[in-house]
Amino acid sequence: MTHAPVFDLSISGPVICLACSEDGTKIAVGDRNGNLTLVDKAGNILWEKHIDEGIHGLAIIGNKVICGGKDCKLRMFNSLGNIEWEQTIGKSIWSLSVDPNGQYIAIGTGDSILLYTESGLKVWEYPTNRAMVGTGISRNGNTVVGCGDEHLYCLNNEGNLNWKKQRSDSLWDVSVDRDGHNIFVGGWDEMIHGLDSTGKDLWNYKTGGYVRAVNSLENGGIIAGSHDNHIYHLSDTGELLEKIETEGEVTCLCISKQVDFIIAGTSSNKIYGFEMRANTEPISLPNLETKVENTIDISSDNLAETTDTEEAYEPMFGAGMFDEPIPDTTGILDRDESNSYESEKTTYETKNTSYESPLPKTNAYESSYSQRPYSSEGGEYKEFASEIVKTDVKNYLRLGNAAWIEKRLERAAEHYKRATEIDPEEPRAWHNLAICSYHLALKRNPENIKGAVQSAYAYLELAKEKGGKEYTAPDKTITYFATQLNLLE
Repeated sequence: MTHAPVFDLSISGPVICLACSEDGTKIAVGDRNGNLTLVDKAGNILWEKHIDEGIHGLAIIGNKVICGGKDCKLRMFNSLGNIEWEQTIGKSIWSLSVDPNGQYIAIGTGDSILLYTESGLKVWEYPTNRAMVGTGISRNGNTVVGCGDEHLYCLNNEGNLNWKKQRSDSLWDVSVDRDGHNIFVGGWDEMIHGLDSTGKDLWNYKTGGYVRAVNSLENGGIIAGSHDNHIYHLSDTGELLEKIETEGEVTCLCISKQVDFIIAGTSSNKIYGFEMRANTEPISLPNLETKVENTIDISSDNLAETTDTEEAYEPMFGAGMFDEPIPDTTGILDRDESNSYESEKTTYETKNTSYESPLPKTNAYESSYSQRPYSSEGGEYKEFASEIVKTDVKNYLRLGNAAWIEKRLERAAEHYKRATEIDPEEPRAWHNLAICSYHLALKRNPENIKGAVQSAYAYLELAKEKGGKEYTAPDKTITYFATQLNLLE
């Protein structure tokens, strides 16, 4: 569905968080360069401040801006951009939300959830032992929710735990409606989930990308932003009301209290404003709930059919799901290997998805690794069944690539790590392990770009060392990392 933006603005760096005034006329923006900017719809800068180390939480109460970030401080700025009060939290702030009445501020830190009053007084703190990258709060702070990794927390207004749930995949944002009846979450699984007040799943809605932002609406329903370059407007029961296309991966959202104006921030430095349409009837889109875009058929039959042409093995590097680095598959499949399965055939049982290796186990790692089950329904298992030579590094690169395509990053990292142990001189194994390490770190904390790069860099150095000057994949990846850290223009 096409909506022409009312405005689009450019700021100095990639947008991390947004907030808008009740009427949508003032917009606060936090970017990865540490700049806090207040602008109007016309793009006029009302004031701008530099906050050390980045901003990860924003809200507007009346004409005042609440800001939290990695400098471990919670601040309130007045309408002129002057600090009204400041509290030192002592730990990085990763998320922030304000209750609908503007009386309480819920913040998520590197290891806890805290509640503050609008005047900056601490009410309580609940330890979580993991970074709370998303928070939500109902009216008067009666229900406070927070998410980090796969865990979802629900607290009452006294800071006591109502319940804690472990989800199937990493969560990136959470919101609760004004009365605390409905909870909405989004994350790595590309789903928007609707839960009741006890944490029971009510519905889920499939998007085409990671869901970075979910916001409950004043009059019911939810808006969510996805890395598939769309904003989704859903009812409380998960029905699609609007789908708005943007020109970038949506990393954050806010909406005016009148629920007539949406502002979206993207992974570039762009901010878009859209008017919400009056029509709130559900939209019927065929197969929307189950559609998965950009899937790749990697069955053994399909692999056999494509081994005759060089074009069938185009490198995947350089065009990731969201312009991010992905594994290097260049040269992994040789043209004379299509029948190797017959000569190295292994027995496997599809009923219980286990397999038995024809080769002896050489160490404890391999013994543990080899006993891990494979799914009989995924490309990873088909890859393994079609060509299994357990001492051939290429097979573990194939398995890693198949697991990557299925978005099983932990499993992909295991395969790539095994490849480095079989052949420490294979540069692609080190490069692909670096890529997995980077994405796994982002999966745990999507805003800690520096930490994700640090987790991958040693592997990249090994890839470059083993590959030499002719192996350019690490150079491309390092350039991407440098751009993310604003070390390159």
